[in-house]
Amino acid sequence: MRSRLYDAYHEAASAKRGEDGTLPASAVPGRVRDYIALGQQQQPILLLSCVSAANLKRPPVSLQHLTVEFGVRFRVRTSGGIVEGDFVVVSLRGDDVGLDEAFCLAADALLAALPDAPSTSDVEKVIREFVELLSALTTPSKRAVAGLWAELWLMSVAADPQAAVAAWHRDPSDRFDFSFEGYFVEVKATEQEERNHAFSHEQLRRSESPIQVVSLRLRQAQGGKSIADLVSTLQGVLGPDLRTKLVRNVFGAIGGSVSEAAEIRFDETFAAAHLRVIAADRIPVVVIPEGSPISSVRFRVNLDDSSLTPNMLRRVIQQALSLYVGTSG
Repeated sequence: MRSRLYDAYHEAASAKRGEDGTLPASAVPGRVRDYIALGQQQQPILLLSCVSAANLKRPPVSLQHLTVEFGVRFRVRTSGGIVEGDFVVVSLRGDDVGLDEAFCLAADALLAALPDAPSTSDVEKVIREFVELLSALTTPSKRAVAGLWAELWLMSVAADPQAAVAAWHRDPSDRFDFSFEGYFVEVKATEQEERNHAFSHEQLRRSESPIQVVSLRLRQAQGGKSIADLVSTLQGVLGPDLRTKLVRNVFGAIGGSVSEAAEIRFDETFAAAHLRVIAADRIPVVVIPEGSPISSVRFRVNLDDSSLTPNMLRRVIQQALSLYVGTSG
C-alpha cells in the first residue's frame, strides 16, 4: 500500500504535458484547492493554497532536498482542465527523485492537520514542519532497517495501533521501544536463523515495571512490505499528531539511507509465524555485584537456547503490543 498522495503523484506522472508546457497535476486526495504536480525533472511539486496566497511574500527557502516559494502564480493541467492560481510551492529538488516517496509520506502526514481553507499561519506552520522532517534525511542512519520494520509492523497489526504509536519511543536511544502504562516492551529482530539478540543490563533488569521482549525473525521477500508500506497503512488509522510523530520517527531513524531502505521488503507471513514473546526477567543476564563500579553492560543472548524456549509464547498477532490481553502458546 502506498500513500494516497504518492498515488496521485504517479497519476500526474502518467498524464501528458500540455503543448504549452503546462505541468500535469492531480488534486491532493481529500483537499479541493491543493495539487501535486510533476516537475520538469519528474520530481513532485506540492501546490498549497491559502486564504491570501497572493499576498504571502516570504524569501524562498532552499535546502539540500527541498525548495519552497511563497505566493507564486502557477498554472497546471488536471483531469478536470486547466487550474491557475497563487500557491505556496514546495518542490523536491530534481536530482532527488529517489526521495519522491518520502516527500509524499511527509506531505500526507502534515496535510492531515491543515484546515480546508487554511490561513497564512496554518500554511507557514506546515512548511516549517515539512522542512524539519525533510532535514532529517540529511543525517546518518541511526537504525538497522530490520529493527525499524519490526516495530512498524507490530504497530500495524496491534489491537490498538493508535495506542501503540502513542507509546512508541521518540528517540532510538531510549531504553525501551514502547512505554505503556504499567509495562514496557522491547522489540528485537533478526534475519538470522538463531534468535541471537543484543541487550543492555538496564533493559532486562533495572525497571520497577514489567518488561516484555518481543522477538521476531524476518526474511526478505520481493513481494513483502516495505517501511513505506507500513507507514502508509498506519497513517490510514492515525490522527494528525500521531501521523506526524510516525513520519518524524521514521525519517529520524533511517536518515540519509531512506532510498536504500525503500528497496528492502520483509515477508509478513514469515514474521507472524516467527513472533515470540518472553518476560525480561526470564532472560539470563550478566551478574553485576552490588556496589560495583561497572555500568552500561551490553551482551548477547540466544533466545533459542533450550533453557529459554519453554518460557517463550507466540502471542495473538493483533495483540502483539497489548501484551496483557490474551495469549496463546
